[in-house]
Amino acid sequence: MLLAVLMLLLGVALLTYGADRLVAGSSAIALRTGISPLLIGLTVVAFATSSPELVVSVMAALQGQSGIAVGNVVGSNIANLGLVLAAAALLYPVRCEQETFKRELPLMVGAVALPFLLLYNGMISRIEGMVLLLLLVGFVAWQVHLARRQMAGHQVAEEVGAYAGIDMGRAALFVVFGTGCLYVGSEAFLSGAITIGRALGVSEAVIGLTLVSVGTSLPELATTVAAAFKRETGMVLGNIIGSNVFNVLAVLGITATIIPLGAGGITYVDLSVMLLFSLVVWMAFAWRRDLGRVFGVLLLGAYLAYLAWLLV
Repeated sequence: MLLAVLMLLLGVALLTYGADRLVAGSSAIALRTGISPLLIGLTVVAFATSSPELVVSVMAALQGQSGIAVGNVVGSNIANLGLVLAAAALLYPVRCEQETFKRELPLMVGAVALPFLLLYNGMISRIEGMVLLLLLVGFVAWQVHLARRQMAGHQVAEEVGAYAGIDMGRAALFVVFGTGCLYVGSEAFLSGAITIGRALGVSEAVIGLTLVSVGTSLPELATTVAAAFKRETGMVLGNIIGSNVFNVLAVLGITATIIPLGAGGITYVDLSVMLLFSLVVWMAFAWRRDLGRVFGVLLLGAYLAYLAWLLV
């Protein structure tokens, strides 16, 4: 148990430092190329910080632990909104631009609704996994198209001007090094979290929805908090949206393509909570474009209530 606690602490330290380097590198890339922090968050940062979910889900599926594999995706998407977005809103108001509200947010809601359809028979097949990967290719191609259009318009991301002194070489190095720290830190955290969870006798599905999902969401949390402190709210929201889309399309897609996934104890109640959090965030931004501390408190309270319900 002592070793598990030490692994948790090591994981937190690596995640914190890695997140800072990743945000710095990604911001510098956005500045140098003229791409907005939102698009950087939707692609580079979101994909990098979602890599632990992918590795953990694939490993869990190969070991016959479908509950952890699917629960990791469902729980991580809930945590990204109920924990990560809430934390960002508590630190600094998160703003949703009109284009993001009309374009990316509906896409996220649609992505998190897909598991409802895929798990109607309690299984995600290889063919369904391949379909998810095709949708991922379409999502990435769309983001590349948007990035090229922004570059053609010579739009410069003013909010990342603080990183003007970082050249492309150093920026790329920061992204690679930061991602490496996030990955190693997540693995260390997960090792300790799973050991503690099993020692407490927690079920496979609950481990995936709580300990594992929170552990794999720590990169998103660390990156988002770092960006919120620097008031880069475009990257905050882009990272969260991109991570949730990536979790469904890439993590479930790649994992199911390798080995068909069973529900493993994940119920429609858990899927409904994931969709409900997404809809609440979408409706909240429809009511008000800037979400601050009050919304953060409410969102975090709802997430803690869900965790308490799972663990009772």
